[in-house]
Amino acid sequence: MWPPGSMRARPAPTLAPLSMLRAWGVAGLAALVLSVAVEPVGASASVPAARFTVGTEAPVTAGLVDDAPAQNSPVVAADPTDERFVVVANRLDAPDYSCALQLSGDGGRGWVGADPVPTLPKGAEKCYAPDVAFDRTGLLYYLFVGLAGLGNAPMGIFLTTSRDRGRTFSPPHRILAGETKGPRFGVRMAIDRTVGDRGRMHVVWLQANAQPSLGGLPPSTTNPILAVHSDDGGRTFSAPVQVSDPRRKRVVAPALTVGPDRAVHVAYYDLEDDVRDYQGLEGPRWEGTWSIVVASSPDGGKSFGESRLVADGIVPIERVMLIFTMPPATIAADRAGGVYVAWPDARHGDWDVLLSRSQDGGRRWSDPTRMNDDPVGNGRHQYLPVVATAPGGRLDAVFADRRNSGDNTRNDTYFTSSSDGGRTFAPNLRLTSESSNARIGPGYLVPSALGLKEYGARFGLVSRDAHAVAAWTDTRNAGGGVTNQEIFAVRVGVTGGPVADADGGGSGGRVVRAAAALAAAVLVAALALLRRRRAGRAAVEED
Repeated sequence: MWPPGSMRARPAPTLAPLSMLRAWGVAGLAALVLSVAVEPVGASASVPAARFTVGTEAPVTAGLVDDAPAQNSPVVAADPTDERFVVVANRLDAPDYSCALQLSGDGGRGWVGADPVPTLPKGAEKCYAPDVAFDRTGLLYYLFVGLAGLGNAPMGIFLTTSRDRGRTFSPPHRILAGETKGPRFGVRMAIDRTVGDRGRMHVVWLQANAQPSLGGLPPSTTNPILAVHSDDGGRTFSAPVQVSDPRRKRVVAPALTVGPDRAVHVAYYDLEDDVRDYQGLEGPRWEGTWSIVVASSPDGGKSFGESRLVADGIVPIERVMLIFTMPPATIAADRAGGVYVAWPDARHGDWDVLLSRSQDGGRRWSDPTRMNDDPVGNGRHQYLPVVATAPGGRLDAVFADRRNSGDNTRNDTYFTSSSDGGRTFAPNLRLTSESSNARIGPGYLVPSALGLKEYGARFGLVSRDAHAVAAWTDTRNAGGGVTNQEIFAVRVGVTGGPVADADGGGSGGRVVRAAAALAAAVLVAALALLRRRRAGRAAVEED
């Protein structure tokens, strides 16, 4: 099994007879020697296998324990100028909707709270669903949705920044005001740090073109996924462009990543015929299937091409509680052009976390690979996967896992990793020392959420060559509370495995360059031999 963007040199071919060399000419020789390096190489062939060490779990939100808060849906980001500075943003679903930010100055081992929105912007009554990212210089961006009214309707998207690692923040300013009409849901942000002085900010969202009903989207309008980008730190943005395929009528839950050469990839669900979840109607789990598709932009977000099918036949794991906060698929890209999408799926009877990979920038996709390594169909659930890539090309994944729960109600958090571009995964590694009760969390009085508890829309993960930091929803300290959720995090040490080299590529890149150098050397030697043979022949003819 071989990782993307890496190469393995075959044994050098035997030099052909002179007559064949003359027949092939220079072009033929070039084709011959370039065939020396055309097979990708696995980690075992070029770099030692990665080994992982789990640190001590830390309660990220330990200081926020009043009023039984429900803290979930963490997202993790690391400062590119100093890997010791890591942040976690998360939302609160109880006792009221809000958002939070936690800071670590020691690489994810210890945490302190910050207040990114001390004063709500005009018109917003609550801060909700935050996202976080760093630009190339280490400027921290905190994006959130403002809620207003008795129905907690989204009234705007806001952005604030910190230049001093979370000690102070700029006043939040509204972005995209007036660009579109109707509420925006599932807002996600990513920054391509290779563009300009600081980086290009990309924002995607689901655009509802009418006020939705309780728990669902309006059936009589088209609700597309749109995207914009900014090259000036979020002060101004491009005009919105449509990401989702207009032929797909029930698209939801966008997820965003950036790849090399300014590529932008957006994954989203197509619920197909599932009107029950899309409109938030009462009823059991949808009996049909969904699809996941990816739309890619080769020009830095200016336009998006045809949406490509990643996987169909996806069996929903349960009802979608609220279509606005539906957990998205997770997507990541590496520096060699590989793109990876993971999601939960009940096609094997219980819930598994599956991954599909593309090695050509999102055009073609592999069959799904099962990342959890418990027995297939054993009745234990895995869900809420998140994937991330390290600079050297290692692919990591974290997910909620109930393999240790006899009644299938208690979550642990597990980690796995791939050094061959998602073809195979290391044995799953448990990160939690105590399980969490998945039935602790807020409920919603809407038809689509009857009997269900909110555990959040995502887990968080950031991966570097020497470590990864994972964050998840945890209820071990809930006591008798019915909504008490915290965010926990842990640092996973990594030794071995692929690492980035001086030019930013992975370990496989060194093999590619070595193979290319060998191919060039073979070509030069073959041409020199050809010239000597010709010179000798000419000398014989003169005699």
